[in-house]
Amino acid sequence: MMGWLERHLHDEVLQSLAVARIRIDRALAAPGPLPRDLGTDLRELLDREIAGLRAALTAAERPDPAEPGLARAVAADVARVARATGIRAELDDRTRPRAGWTPRDLAAYRIVHEALHNAAKHSGARTVRVALAERRGRLVCRVRDDGRGFDPAAVPRGLGLTAMDAQARAAGGALAVAPGRPGTLVTLVLPAAPERRSDATSDDPHRRRPSRRAVRDPLAARR
Repeated sequence: MMGWLERHLHDEVLQSLAVARIRIDRALAAPGPLPRDLGTDLRELLDREIAGLRAALTAAERPDPAEPGLARAVAADVARVARATGIRAELDDRTRPRAGWTPRDLAAYRIVHEALHNAAKHSGARTVRVALAERRGRLVCRVRDDGRGFDPAAVPRGLGLTAMDAQARAAGGALAVAPGRPGTLVTLVLPAAPERRSDATSDDPHRRRPSRRAVRDPLAARR
């Protein structure tokens, strides 16, 4: 099992289900009728976990093998979103042309794919812009929309932010979600030379995990 997905299942899904089990046990052990809000709360919890799992499994998919490389795969994704939704979707690619897939590029594709589709489905945006760039060897990806925006601290996990963050950390990078004024800006920074792995999402459980921290957007000067 992939490292980031294993952590997502352990840290998020199993913990939520364990809490639900404790609540059920306590309710059954208490005298009197079951609390009225128990069923509603448990239904909402299960709905969140189902949505979160679907998002995580979608993020675990590999890109279309017909698209040889990150930039071309993202370009195809952007074009599909534009055709399917009528949204103005654009790509600004400033990476060096290269075919094939590195573990870093696979992680980047999955995260950008999820951020792009979140913007198309949930933001109400008219325009979504994706930017790919390399700065001192680091890969920097941005997905910006002009939609209604949201509070990242309060957003439901069904949008896949937990899985996206886990993938970024597993690849040695960091993810930041911030107001885009208007809309939302998702920034992903991945390191120049991640350690060699058999898969973009493989992870050594004994390796020290990068700490959560805000990402300074290297492309801010271009806004």
